[in-house]
Amino acid sequence: VTAVAAARPPAGPTEPVAVAQRDLASGQVLTADDVTAVEMDPELIPAGAYSPADAPLGRVVAGPVRRGEPITDVTVVGPGLAAGLPASHVLTTVSVRTAADTLVRSGDVVRVVATDPREATSEVVSHAATVVVVPETDPSMRAEVGVTTVVLGVPEDEALVLTAASTAQVLDLLVPAPGSD
Repeated sequence: VTAVAAARPPAGPTEPVAVAQRDLASGQVLTADDVTAVEMDPELIPAGAYSPADAPLGRVVAGPVRRGEPITDVTVVGPGLAAGLPASHVLTTVSVRTAADTLVRSGDVVRVVATDPREATSEVVSHAATVVVVPETDPSMRAEVGVTTVVLGVPEDEALVLTAASTAQVLDLLVPAPGSD
């Protein structure tokens, strides 16, 4: 009975909401083909949801979105990826071991560790990098290459350290427990 009730259109007033037409990947640019309109009970519409007329086309999907999920202000980033970063921060891309990208999502604050495989030593090269985008990659490509790219927001001086470290060292991400410093 519950499934039947959920499948029925709402009996009361409804409002149109922009929802994902299909599963959307992190880092994907939102197009008209990715969005459809659905009538929803106003009490069930999440805060920050876009109407179909105001769908944020051309903006970047912040994290994975399932088909049918309302598009909200936190679903997308932009107009530029760096728009939400402090003025002293820049975006940088780093290649990390493939497994590291499965631990993080957009918005996570991580530590970046550089390991020198010749010396078997590691050091933290960024203490509070913000994950901006974890682009979706083909699983076969990830397995073959063994690394994946992550877009991080960091202070500009840390971006230079990350770039230098990535040329001769292997980078990993550490996800600290909530409340740890």
